[in-house]
Amino acid sequence: MNLATSLSRRKVLFGLSAALCTRNAPAQTPNPSRGAEDKAPAAPPILPGGAIPLIHTTDLYNPPQDVDDQIDLATVYALPELDLRAIILDPTRKFLDKLEPGFVPVAQLNYLAGRAVPVAAGPPDALQSPSDTAENRPRHEQAGIQLLLDTLSRCERPALISVLGSSRVLASAWNRDPDLLRQKTRAVLLNAGSYTGEPGPDWNTDLDVHAWVALWRSGLPIHWYPCSGRQGSRGIEPHNTFWPVRHRLLFDGLAQPLRAYLDYAMHASPRGDIIRVLAEMGSGQSWDQVMERGRNMWSTASFIMSAGRVLAQTAPGWRFLPKEQATGLKIQSMELVPAVCKVSDTGVVRWTPGPESATARIFRRDLDEDHGRAMGEATNALLKQ
Repeated sequence: MNLATSLSRRKVLFGLSAALCTRNAPAQTPNPSRGAEDKAPAAPPILPGGAIPLIHTTDLYNPPQDVDDQIDLATVYALPELDLRAIILDPTRKFLDKLEPGFVPVAQLNYLAGRAVPVAAGPPDALQSPSDTAENRPRHEQAGIQLLLDTLSRCERPALISVLGSSRVLASAWNRDPDLLRQKTRAVLLNAGSYTGEPGPDWNTDLDVHAWVALWRSGLPIHWYPCSGRQGSRGIEPHNTFWPVRHRLLFDGLAQPLRAYLDYAMHASPRGDIIRVLAEMGSGQSWDQVMERGRNMWSTASFIMSAGRVLAQTAPGWRFLPKEQATGLKIQSMELVPAVCKVSDTGVVRWTPGPESATARIFRRDLDEDHGRAMGEATNALLKQ
């Protein structure tokens, strides 16, 4: 990248970061010269008084470390039951020599959805202990933690806090203001860890073991969606969330701007005109290459279930429907069951079935050989919105 391109990209990102912090910024208007098939998907309506506040923490990067994070973010934007209040980026230093925190995909989805969801990044280094507040980190590493605290303080009712990546930002916020977190946390959607109760590698846990331990010992209500099980992170088991899908199913018929968003990510595009690309990518040979691939997914269930939806088979195919609309339809069961959980100093979580009063819940699903295809069809239909 030459100096002019680098400066241009930095200038664009600086301007966008300022815009993203303005919650009431006007929605962008799609280019009227586009054909009907190429228009950005309309923003789903926010349910009056019914949407649940959500703060989304994610190890989202640009270029992506894994494009499932970009797809998860689009899924959150597509669910009107979830009122996305803030996005907290969770970078880890050892990846920052090649990747940047994911401000770019947030800016692109804000543009496409006509939203101005604020975004900030947290500290990239692991906590020094489970009680570490991270207050001694440089000022530019404080923004993510402060955005989480500020957003919670403004929530008129308790919020969901999703964790995709390490628990660093949330644990730091807890260590600074536990009373606020107790009062304003509806549940933590924890997409990490292994349910087996045995020592072993887990990507998200290993990013920051002290933060993981701090979160489990906080007493906050945790909805645990384990990523790993007895077959590792890529087995379909009762208590883990993994599901595989081919892109030809997952991305079939998506609007061109959303295809461009995904195309840009999957080809690690170096272009700095990150809004213009949404009108120019997502077709031709580049998109054909994307459609030949497949994807491993983990976190989808946490958003769908938090939105009060179920995975149901309808006449057009599998869909994520509100529970009240799924009466009489075949459903692939996904639920949260009460659990008593204890974490060791090394981050191993052991659990047993618990009473309804237990503060933790663990994910459970019925095993179905059709599960990956069903999740893919339903996610595709949701993204088409």
